[in-house]
Amino acid sequence: MRDIAYVLPEYPVPSQTFVHAEIAALSAAGRTIDVVVHRAGDPDVRFGPGDDGIPAPVVHVGLDRPDTVRVLARYRHLHTHFADFGVRVLAPLAARADRPWSVTVHAYDLFRKDAAVRPDEWAALDARCRKVVAISRFHASYVQSTGVAAERVVVIPNAVRLAELLQGAPVPPTRLRRVLAVGRPVVKKGFPVLVQAWARARAAVPELTLEIIGGVGLVADPPPGLILSPMCTYAEVLRAMAAADLVVAPSVVAPDGDMDGIPTVLAEAAALRRPVLASSLSGIGDLVCDGVNGLLVPAGDIDGLTRALLRLAARPDELQRLGAGGPMLAAAHDARRVAARLDAEVFAA
Repeated sequence: MRDIAYVLPEYPVPSQTFVHAEIAALSAAGRTIDVVVHRAGDPDVRFGPGDDGIPAPVVHVGLDRPDTVRVLARYRHLHTHFADFGVRVLAPLAARADRPWSVTVHAYDLFRKDAAVRPDEWAALDARCRKVVAISRFHASYVQSTGVAAERVVVIPNAVRLAELLQGAPVPPTRLRRVLAVGRPVVKKGFPVLVQAWARARAAVPELTLEIIGGVGLVADPPPGLILSPMCTYAEVLRAMAAADLVVAPSVVAPDGDMDGIPTVLAEAAALRRPVLASSLSGIGDLVCDGVNGLLVPAGDIDGLTRALLRLAARPDELQRLGAGGPMLAAAHDARRVAARLDAEVFAA
């Protein structure tokens, strides 16, 4: 019998840096990990330089194929990411294959009204669902509020390949000039709030620039200093973060209930010794400690974001100190640590 199969809707996908980090760290620790997908992703995706940035090979494509259950039955344990896929797709497959399984839950799959797993769906899961992995304490509490037993829930954050980031991390910034945000241009990312706060702060600090990677089209006629870039490769995002003086995640709750969990970009920025500015929302407080590695403001608070930007522009010593505090708090996301915890608390026979 083979060891563990990661069963995913699609792989590789550029946004799956945390999935790849887990798989790479588990493989480096001696676990045999195979990837089974419903749809094949982009074969040209890379999750960093070197061989360990190459996506894991996919051994089976098409979960609706007649032989899928037989393939899954070869594995000691099945794991996936996102609750809706786990509960609605993997759970019935695991039942037919008579295999234990687990799922890591994130954001839309818990909070978005049209996608979130319902309490009756959680209640219908049998004992084959060994663990629900929550990426923060907030997530764990939320899952338990839907009726999932506490002993079935474990808090393990998203994985980040910190060793590579720390090795190439620049010194913390000593002045605030370049502000960066990264993400898809969806409501929950809160980019319009950030643009308004930046515009107000720039009136007092004219040299302050803002780049939003993934923000193309957000503003019809961007003013000077506002750079709206298309999504780019993981390596390019990391280079942009290393060159920034501040990384901002201005997350908000969307009208459909969707919100960020812990944006992986914040852990990556902290490892790169970049101070971060984020909303005090969802599980973000598990990573961003106000005044230690960044600043927290209420979600959607334009005035609060503006004050935070002006504060850091006026206090270079604080900006530098917050950047220096990043690696300490990002350490919980280290892929090797995450893999060890998954191995001991989720995948153990």
